[in-house]
Amino acid sequence: MGVLARIMHSFDEIEEQLEYFIYNNSAIEALEEPQDYQYGEAGFWSKPQPHQAHMQKHVLADYLRLTALCSQMLVNVKSGQYHNFERSTAIVLNHIRQNTLLPESTLEDVFSEIKLEMDIQRGIIAGTYQ
Repeated sequence: MGVLARIMHSFDEIEEQLEYFIYNNSAIEALEEPQDYQYGEAGFWSKPQPHQAHMQKHVLADYLRLTALCSQMLVNVKSGQYHNFERSTAIVLNHIRQNTLLPESTLEDVFSEIKLEMDIQRGIIAGTYQ
């Protein structure tokens, strides 16, 4: 298996881990005072239980390793897509770390955004090496 195929396989594996983590180990709570958020309804992440936090750390570490490798590859080839990749990575990291307000109202919406961003990341890496 070539380098690009291994990277794409790693993205697939992490996406599966994230799907399981989001749907089975995460919860969203509504803001108590929604009028305090100027863009409509929003929620925030529930505090994870210890076993959920363990899984969160594991998937975060895997994702950070993969994206650090990809970022370095983009730097090495002087890709014009580096900043787009980093922006996309930051969005996914916020969802993994669960440290931001959520304009999305459901876990399905959150995972859809994660999947979209990971598809963008795959496209940037594949486009760089084809």
